[in-house]
Amino acid sequence: MRWDECLSLVLFLSLAIPDAIRAKLRSCFPARYPHRRTVVALPYSPFCEKVFWALDRSKVAYGVRAVFQGFFPTTLLEFSASSVPVVVDGREVLKDSKLVLDRLGDEGHAWLYPSPAVREVERGFGDDFGKGVARIVYHHLFSAEKGRALLKRVWKVGVSPLERLLCDPLFPAVRWAMLSGMELPHGLPRFVASVDDVFSRVSTLLDDGRKYICGTPEMTAADITFAALAYPLVLPEEKAAVFLSWDDDLPEAFRAEVRRRRESPAGQFVIRLYKEERHL
Repeated sequence: MRWDECLSLVLFLSLAIPDAIRAKLRSCFPARYPHRRTVVALPYSPFCEKVFWALDRSKVAYGVRAVFQGFFPTTLLEFSASSVPVVVDGREVLKDSKLVLDRLGDEGHAWLYPSPAVREVERGFGDDFGKGVARIVYHHLFSAEKGRALLKRVWKVGVSPLERLLCDPLFPAVRWAMLSGMELPHGLPRFVASVDDVFSRVSTLLDDGRKYICGTPEMTAADITFAALAYPLVLPEEKAAVFLSWDDDLPEAFRAEVRRRRESPAGQFVIRLYKEERHL
């Protein structure tokens, strides 16, 4: 551990311990939110984007509680969750994006799962795919000065002024902690191969000219799930406000990775879906 990581870790612990106590208190006395549904989310998270897109497309009102990456562990502690999104739905707490889409389907939003085949295809775009994408992205951004600067910018989106102020001094500790649990860089070839396999399967499905992955007349949960989880390696312009843009000063290795994805039929599908469908 470098000296800057040590100092940053001391600061993190001095803030995290009292915040963890507050988190446990909040778990006993849950906050009241103005909306029936509130999404507790990292604004740029692909899994959170999947939920945002499904809610938006279903015309369901919701609020957002943005999570600061520096306090991510204590937020999870509050909800006894393993990751985000966490959706507070009245008195119920949904701790997985799949559960949120299932709930919407049960409420009558049949466009999500018009057939069992859609659900089967969607299973192929599961947690392993989303986590593989995230690890490839973090490897490239954490490894280059340009990437670290961009990541700090991303982590400041949607959070409080105090959290934005804390982002830079906490960044070395958070980077160290995240890399410690991501199997990087030794696991990178496995993550790339796994993501390549999913992109290849989607490209093959699209080869016959179909508009949507399952050949349906309109978008389904399979389309949203693939596009949302894949977007950090494609960089559609519609996500530039909370993440990165192709026009940013990207690390060259990351730009090459993104270019390869964008040029594939699956990547072109993601770009088109965001352009034509994300605002609906």
